[in-house]
Amino acid sequence: MLVSYPAIFYFNKESEEKEIYNVYFPDLKGSGTQGIGIAESMSMASDYLGLALSDYLEDGERLPKSSNINELSIEDDFPFKDDPEMKDYYVLNKSFVSMVVVDLREYLDSSTLIKKTLSIPKWANDVAVKYNINFSQLLTNAIAEETIKYK
Repeated sequence: MLVSYPAIFYFNKESEEKEIYNVYFPDLKGSGTQGIGIAESMSMASDYLGLALSDYLEDGERLPKSSNINELSIEDDFPFKDDPEMKDYYVLNKSFVSMVVVDLREYLDSSTLIKKTLSIPKWANDVAVKYNINFSQLLTNAIAEETIKYK
């Protein structure tokens, strides 16, 4: 199950030669990661997003609502805008906003199976058998999709 959230990639001023980006997810308050170069930063952001969101789901919480990427601002959403020491730590004109995508199935604990008994209408069973639908997979996907509905 693919999900995406916007992230702001702040270019670290002290790393001109390494091109370090500090990645901030406005919808996951106080959270982020970093990477060297854009490719590694994107990869680290996706991994971080998968870990953070899987924690929400495994704790029985709904996922935070994803912001509209077009409404985010590198300057206005800067997490340290009120900290004068951090003001000159980043190069804002080398920073950017991007969507980060992750497949949460890779992060959720799917190795521990739990047996459940359920009742469904006969017609639903007949259709599922006819089309060789895996009941367990269908129910797992339906629960995941229902949980992903934002607050």
